[in-house]
Amino acid sequence: MSDAARRRGLPAGGRPEIRAMRDGWPVRTLFWLGRDPAKGAILLLNGRGDFIEKYAETIHDLVDAGWGVASFDWRGQGLSGRIGDAPEKGHADSFEPWLADLDELTDWFHAVLPGPWFAMAHSMGGHLLLRRLADGGGGFGRVVLLSPMLGMLTPPVSPIVARIMARAMVLLGRGGSYVRGGGPRIKAAPGSDRQLLLTSDPERYGDEAWWTAQNPTLSMGSPTYGWLAAAFRSLDRLFAGLKRVGTPLLILIPADDRLVDNVATRRAQALLPGAELVAIPGAGHELLREASDTRAQVLARATAFLMERP
Repeated sequence: MSDAARRRGLPAGGRPEIRAMRDGWPVRTLFWLGRDPAKGAILLLNGRGDFIEKYAETIHDLVDAGWGVASFDWRGQGLSGRIGDAPEKGHADSFEPWLADLDELTDWFHAVLPGPWFAMAHSMGGHLLLRRLADGGGGFGRVVLLSPMLGMLTPPVSPIVARIMARAMVLLGRGGSYVRGGGPRIKAAPGSDRQLLLTSDPERYGDEAWWTAQNPTLSMGSPTYGWLAAAFRSLDRLFAGLKRVGTPLLILIPADDRLVDNVATRRAQALLPGAELVAIPGAGHELLREASDTRAQVLARATAFLMERP
C-alpha cells in the first residue's frame, strides 16, 4: 500500500459505532483488535478540531505493528454530535463534559480491547488526559503526550490579554462568537503559514483538506470565546493537580511550537514526578503528521516508551 493510500484510508477491520454518552450525546468511536497480545492496546486521543481520519497513517502503523487501537471524535467535532449554534463552531462552555466522556470512553476502551492499556494523546487530547490523571482517574499503564495543550499562545495578544477578552465576551453574552480573526472554514493551502505551524510536510498537511472534501461534515472552524475561556479555566485546574499524577509519562514536543506554550509545558513537567520530556527539532505542532523521518522518530520513541515494563 502506498504512503498516500495509508494516509487516505483507514485500516480494514475497524469496528465503528455511534455511542450515546450518559447524557445521551452521540460520540463516534472506532477500534481495531490487536494482533500481538503481548503489546496490548493504545487509546489514541486527538486534538481540537480533529477527527479520526487525520491519524489514519498512524493507526495503520500501530495496527500493522500488532497493537490494538481505539479512537473517537470528541463531542463537538468530527462525526460526533456538534456543540453550539452552528456545527462548524469549535465551541464549549466547559471542558467538564469532555472529561466525563473520557471517563466513560476509557471504560469502553477496556471493555473492547484486552490490556495492557496505554494512551497516546495529542494537543487538547493531551490536556484532557492529563486532567483525568490529575483528578485521580487511571486506566493506563503508560502515557505519551504529543504537543500537549498545557499553555496557549494567542497572538497577536498575550495569553493574559486573551484570557481577559474571553472572560469579558462570555460575560457580555458573546461566548458563542468566533475568536478574533476566526471563522467557519479554514482555507489555508499547502505552503501557507498555517501549514508551517502544523507540519513541515505539505503532502501530509493536504490530507486534512482531502478528507474534509470527501466528507464536509468532518470540517470544523475556529474556536469560540466560550471555548477559550473554558480552556483557561481548565488549565488552572490542571496545574493545581499535576503533582498527584503517578502514571509514567513521556512528553514529546516540537522544539519551537507556535500553537501551545513550550514554557508552560516545561513548567508542567517540573511538577510531574518522573515525566520525561523530549523536544523534536524542526517539527511543527502535529508531530504524527510531520515529514517521514521526523514522524518515524516520534512514533519509534513513543512506542518504545509504551513497551517498557517496570
